Amino acid sequence: MNRSGTTPLWVLVVGLASLVAALVTAMLKSSVGAPLAEAVLSAGVAFGGAFGLGLGILGALQQSRSRNTRRGSR
Repeated sequence: MNRSGTTPLWVLVVGLASLVAALVTAMLKSSVGAPLAEAVLSAGVAFGGAFGLGLGILGALQQSRSRNTRRGSR
């Protein structure tokens, strides 16, 4: 079965999870009285960090899957 069509869906899942992390970060920052600009900046950093980590995990999983596929075809 070809699973290459599922990759964009996983990227979407990572993006949505990163968005949730950014929104929670912004809410927490503004609840302690931080200015709006600081809350937005922190949310952006949280989004970028979560998205980068998620894409890195997806890439590592895809590499390990392709290695296992090659080993099985020998």
